[in-house]
Amino acid sequence: MRKKSIFFLLLLSWTVSASPKNYGSLGSEVDFLDFGRVIAAPFSYSVSSSFHEEYGAFNLFDSDQKTYWYSSADLKPEWIIVDFGAKRLINAVEVVVPIFRGKRAAEEYEIQILYQENWKTIFKNSKVELVNLHTLPPIDASIIRLYFPKKEDRSIVIGEFKVLLNGAALNSIPARFTGYQYPVPGGLIPDKDIQLPGAPREYRNGIHKGLDIYYKREKIGPPRRLVFDDSLVSPADGTIIRADLDYSPMTLSEFQKYSALAQKNGVTFVEKDFGGRQVWIDHGNGVMSSFNHLSSIKSGIKVGAKVKSGEEIGKVGNSGLSGEAKGNDENIHLHFELWVDGEYLGAGIAPSQMRKLLQFFFSKSDLRWPGVPTN
Repeated sequence: MRKKSIFFLLLLSWTVSASPKNYGSLGSEVDFLDFGRVIAAPFSYSVSSSFHEEYGAFNLFDSDQKTYWYSSADLKPEWIIVDFGAKRLINAVEVVVPIFRGKRAAEEYEIQILYQENWKTIFKNSKVELVNLHTLPPIDASIIRLYFPKKEDRSIVIGEFKVLLNGAALNSIPARFTGYQYPVPGGLIPDKDIQLPGAPREYRNGIHKGLDIYYKREKIGPPRRLVFDDSLVSPADGTIIRADLDYSPMTLSEFQKYSALAQKNGVTFVEKDFGGRQVWIDHGNGVMSSFNHLSSIKSGIKVGAKVKSGEEIGKVGNSGLSGEAKGNDENIHLHFELWVDGEYLGAGIAPSQMRKLLQFFFSKSDLRWPGVPTN
């Protein structure tokens, strides 16, 4: 998502009296985010307009002041609505307003709550700065609106809109969940739910805890399947905590033996791990990444080594899988896991929401693509 937008589908209109039954994806004017424990509360949002999908309202909630929502340039009021769908305690709001075309991108705005089907203004700001933190009288509300009167036909541009309780953002993806690079340069988010974290499995106690990446796009031509020569890169700065430099492949008989055991007992075994040749990276702040099925590990990648964001760590492969045991190129892909505070990223998150979260997480990569091939 290169800090902008992904998978633009539809521009849906919002009405106060009834929420839309269908939500668009990131880049739409209306959407719903439910990222489990990643965010304080699920919420829907809508905006009066968007100048372009690349500058959609999702940029308001990514903890990055330098990604923006742009309204249309019409001479009409603009607004941002956040709807939690249930009562929330609120005592502050933060609004980030950059300079746009030589002047502050919003000269004034009002903070409003929905009161008996009417919008009630509880605060006005006519002295707008870059970062505007407003302490509010403690309120309980489910819907809050930022309303922008307009005096000229120019876009309103906003970097962040945070609804707060005691300093904690209720509607923002924390910074540690954004700003990463996709581990496969040019790689695609899979369209099959079975390839996402949280998908059911006949082993690993019934849960798939990673992302299976099979395809990438080239500068010219359609997407293609990954091959042994495709490089893998570190999603962020970090320290290598595992590198299987002495990895030895399973024979076909060993693979069949451990596959039968795994399906019978519902778990995999450390002695012969289906993850194959692996590299793990500690990125700090409770975030760790795990690369599985590598065909090779780049020279210099070893336990204790420091890596930079985007630095190559190895090549994609099928190690630990039947294709390696058979000596062919069957099932080449990257199984990639993210762990945060000891839990895999994706636990309890629906597939449609997981795809959106991944696009926030890998915001330094352009994951936009109109379609993803199926295996």
